[in-house]
Amino acid sequence: MHTDIDVSAHLGPDTPGIRLIEVSTLSGSATIDGTSDAMGNATDAALFQGLRKWGDVVVVGAGTVKAEDYEGSSPGAARIAVMSYSLDLNVESKLFQVGTPPLILTPDENVGTAAAQRLESTGATVLGTGDGSIQSVVAALHAQGWTRIVCEGGPGVYSAFIAAGLVDKLYLTLDPHLTSSVAQPLVYARDEETAQAPALSLELENVAADADGTVFLRYAHRGCP
Repeated sequence: MHTDIDVSAHLGPDTPGIRLIEVSTLSGSATIDGTSDAMGNATDAALFQGLRKWGDVVVVGAGTVKAEDYEGSSPGAARIAVMSYSLDLNVESKLFQVGTPPLILTPDENVGTAAAQRLESTGATVLGTGDGSIQSVVAALHAQGWTRIVCEGGPGVYSAFIAAGLVDKLYLTLDPHLTSSVAQPLVYARDEETAQAPALSLELENVAADADGTVFLRYAHRGCP
């Protein structure tokens, strides 16, 4: 878990809000050979764990959960919350079998269905999120008292948060790999409305670099504490 690495300066002020964490190659790709396994370093891993300890809940898309082979949350860490419209998740995966079973975020119409009950049989919690928009997802989390929200992607989920202006902090790790193509972009707009949303203006709060060339950037949405 790399808990011996002090990332408090990377994390910044201990305030509630919505925090996005991303890792990118120097070419702007979120993956190498299909996953982020080869990216980042021990400090990056400690930063991920630090945010999970800070947060109440970690929001992540179903595609990322499958690609990265997520586990359930560990003791003392934020609960993993998977956004899923189809509820097509493998209950034999580590997400359900290792650690605390996840929270499943899905539109209200899916709550109580056979697919939802299949997931709940593992100990997972299915939470209705209204029409499933990112604004409704955040409102549903706030209604549970969860005001410290971490987003770990993937590209479509990042885009939804950004398009809605629901970003207080961005943690961007620049991995010193230079790829000849962008296998997976950091963001991906799934619809025209998201694609045409105005850009967010961020201000740089912190820069740090490790000896191996990995760079850590922390940005804040202007006007956020």
